[in-house]
Amino acid sequence: MLLAGCGVAGTQFHPGVAAEVGDQTITTKHVDEVADDACQALQKLNRDPSGAGSEPTPLRVLSRQVASALIDKAAAEQLADDYDVTPSADYESSLSQTEEQLSAVSGAQKDAVLEVVGAQSYWSDVLVQIGELELKKQGTDDSTAEDQFAEGQKVFAAWVDDHDVVINPKYSLELGSDDVVDTNISVAAGQTAKDGLSADPDTSYTDALPGNLVCFD
Repeated sequence: MLLAGCGVAGTQFHPGVAAEVGDQTITTKHVDEVADDACQALQKLNRDPSGAGSEPTPLRVLSRQVASALIDKAAAEQLADDYDVTPSADYESSLSQTEEQLSAVSGAQKDAVLEVVGAQSYWSDVLVQIGELELKKQGTDDSTAEDQFAEGQKVFAAWVDDHDVVINPKYSLELGSDDVVDTNISVAAGQTAKDGLSADPDTSYTDALPGNLVCFD
């Protein structure tokens, strides 16, 4: 069951927790640290020779993307255990290629990018494998990777429905979906505040933010 709460009576959410996914807990501190380190890495990697950065992105958006990737992976890991599925050689190869592309950064910054990219790749990789297994059970032995992924997503959605998944409402997330979900417990009164709820905020919103809340990725 997908739940969102705020640490008050009647909810399962606890302060300091980004998400509780089955038997795994992801803290807001970890999400913040990964988002900050990934931001610094992206700023280094995407800076052109003149020293200028690329388009600014609110850290709120980057944090949401990080949380989404880590939460999806946490659920996918438990689903993969149920099917006795492990990451494929393609996943390992993709991760190695990503690491090679990060030669300009090191330490925590490199680890942060690898963690997020790896989480996203892991999720899609195991869903394709699980989808293939399910389609074979249904008598389909010549399915495409696209069909396998689609079937894997159905299995993933069913897993979420059958397990306790609690996501901090500040991330405006719904597991397995790219859409922004309005789970904020406070009401965005002004247009600027409402823009901040978007997955792709208007430039006027981003420009109005202080520098410590923006990532030039």
